[in-house]
Amino acid sequence: MPILKDTYDSVHRDYEAAINWMSSLGIAIAQSGRIGYYEKVLRYWKDAYRTASDEEGREVFPDFVSSMFEIFEFVAVHRAFGSLPQEQLTAIVRKLEKAVNGPKNAADEAGNSAAARNFLFEACVAARVHRPASGVEAILSADSDTGIRIDRKKIWVECKRVTSVSKLEANVRDACNQLGKRFGAEVGSGHRGILAVDVTKIFNRGDKLYISQGDDELVASAERMLDEFIAQHAMLWQWIYASKHRKIIGTIFRLTFMAKSEASNLLVHNAHWGLTPRADASAADLQLLKQLVASMRENVTSTANE
Repeated sequence: MPILKDTYDSVHRDYEAAINWMSSLGIAIAQSGRIGYYEKVLRYWKDAYRTASDEEGREVFPDFVSSMFEIFEFVAVHRAFGSLPQEQLTAIVRKLEKAVNGPKNAADEAGNSAAARNFLFEACVAARVHRPASGVEAILSADSDTGIRIDRKKIWVECKRVTSVSKLEANVRDACNQLGKRFGAEVGSGHRGILAVDVTKIFNRGDKLYISQGDDELVASAERMLDEFIAQHAMLWQWIYASKHRKIIGTIFRLTFMAKSEASNLLVHNAHWGLTPRADASAADLQLLKQLVASMRENVTSTANE
């Protein structure tokens, strides 16, 4: 998987475009809130890094890393849905209205303040799967956290951000129960369900910068981290699946973090996605998941500091 390289100026422009788009949708963007704060940090550091002293770098860089970590998610949602008419975006707007709140740094997030990033994760899942050119579209009017339309099938998605391994089982059970209720409200055989689980905070509270020797090592290590997590805990959700609705066919996992590639001296935003199917999924459902995975494949995005 190659790594795309954007300048800090380019990332700043993309983020400004996302902010302007959200504002045009009627979403209140407070300059004192986290959205305005990230823009301020990036606007300063995109030029100041060239002449910053070591002391200034040590003082500002942690905020810069944290801001970059958050910025890419809003940019991704804008890229996916920015060209759609506003009347189709009611559900996304509701999510973003909540997502712009919350603490500035993910490391400061607590139970009562987690809602903002929970809603942003739902919007990010919708953005990630929305690939109309590949025959895969987000169902923006879904009553579940989001939905996916592939050919004649509708896949309902329940999203969970899990902050510790000890909370994994409860979150998987809750999502499966929510999907079970959704199936009870739907008529027809063309409905399926999947879970979308973000495990980022299990690995990183939000203030850690990973270091790798090069791009290939970075991609490989990200894949290995998530693959090992899935392999280690697969029996848990397969055991839960066995007692839940047969139309629940698998789980999407996401792991995101900031890293630095020493070979290219880049600050890299790494978003790695994986999918594990239900052990007894039918051949048709496995094919459906393969089509979904193919549509979700996307390059890692980096920002160049030169």
